[in-house]
Amino acid sequence: MKVILLVLVWVVTNLGDAVKINKLRVPDIIKHGSQAILDCDFTLDDSETDLVVKWYFNKSLVYQWIPGTKNRPQSLGVLKDRVNLEYQASPDANSKHRAIHIVRTGPDLSGDYTCSVSTMESEDRQTKGMLVLVSEKYFELKRLKADEGFIRVQCRADGIYPAPLISLHSQQREIPEAAVESRKLNHLYEISAQVTMPELERPEEFSCKLHIPQANYTTRRETVFYPGLASATSNNYWLTISMSLVSCIMGLHYLGVH
Repeated sequence: MKVILLVLVWVVTNLGDAVKINKLRVPDIIKHGSQAILDCDFTLDDSETDLVVKWYFNKSLVYQWIPGTKNRPQSLGVLKDRVNLEYQASPDANSKHRAIHIVRTGPDLSGDYTCSVSTMESEDRQTKGMLVLVSEKYFELKRLKADEGFIRVQCRADGIYPAPLISLHSQQREIPEAAVESRKLNHLYEISAQVTMPELERPEEFSCKLHIPQANYTTRRETVFYPGLASATSNNYWLTISMSLVSCIMGLHYLGVH
C-alpha cells in the first residue's frame, strides 16, 4: 500500500512539472497563396532538460528545432524551403522558434498538423487540421449540340480545391439528375456536370452551383438559353442578356426604328 501511495505522489508531482502545450493555433481554412502561421504555445518547467520542438504534417516530420544546440530550425519534407526560419513567435529563448511561418500556402499543404514538445522528462502533443482553399480558375455554363428535339446543358469548372459538389438547375422545370465527372490533376480538381432534356419551348434560365461544404464556399453561374440556339454559350447571366440587347438594338436599327 505504501508503494502504491508513493507512486501516485511521484506521478502527481511530475505531472505538475511536465511540459504542457497551452494552445495550438492552426488556421482552419486559408486561401491559396496566403501566408500561414502555425503556433504551438507551451510552458516548460525549469527542471526540464533537452527541449525539442517538432511539427508533423500527416505524421511526417516537417519542422524541428532544438534550442540547446543554438542551431537554426530545420524545415523538412513538404515544407522544405517554404518556411521563414527566422520567424520568432516569442522573445523567450526556449520558445522563440516554436511556430512555423509558411511563406506561401498551396493545396498540397491541406491536412493535419501535429506539434510535439518533448524533453528528457516529459512530452506533450496536439493535432489540428488546416484546409487550403483554391477557388476555381475557370467556370462555364454552356449549351452543347444535341439530337433533334433535345437540349444538352453542361457546366464545367477547373483549378479548384478541395473537390466541390456540382449541381445544375432550371428556373422553369425540374431537370434530370446530371452526369458528373471529376478528376484530380496537380492537386487541383476538374469537374463537370451534364444533362440532356427535351428542347426548349421558350427562353429558360439555367444555373450551376459549386459548393465546398468544409470551407463554407459557394459560387454559381446563371444564363438564359433560347429555343433553337444550339451553340449558345455564356459564362454568366449578364453576358447573355447583354448579347440579347445588342441583337435587339441592331434589329431595330435595321428596321429603321429610332
